[in-house]
Amino acid sequence: MNKKYWIAIAAVVAALGGTAAYAGGSHAGGHGHERGHSPWSMDAAQADKHIQTMVAHILPDATEAQKSRLAEIAKARFNDVKPLHQQLQEGHEAMSRQLAQPAIDRAALESLRADHVKKMDLMSRRVLAAAMDAAEVLTPEQRTKFNGALHMMATSHMGSH
Repeated sequence: MNKKYWIAIAAVVAALGGTAAYAGGSHAGGHGHERGHSPWSMDAAQADKHIQTMVAHILPDATEAQKSRLAEIAKARFNDVKPLHQQLQEGHEAMSRQLAQPAIDRAALESLRADHVKKMDLMSRRVLAAAMDAAEVLTPEQRTKFNGALHMMATSHMGSH
């Protein structure tokens, strides 16, 4: 998959309460994120608050109905992909343990890699579905603004998860 595809996926996840859904503090990016704070460690209340803030920040001119629907989509998707992210992290750790063994088990590593790819594909499908749901809520002009903000967030947070 090309770099633009991954940026798009990261952008959607960022805006929908995924990789950029940091709570608390602030840093140079000004999005209310704390350096080193994992977005996946947020509880439901923190995620809800952050999603509300991000929707209001990205689309201040959206109607209350649009903001409500976007927040609803984001919260559902965040809750949906959070367990997948945990499974992906566990897969990374399992691969790391395998690679640290005295003997390399290529079959085990390949199995872990294949499982990882399946989970990434599932996550990207779910995130894209949420992006399409969100796009249907917005006017074409709002979509342009939303996409620009997503791109900015994704590129500023690519290495933060």
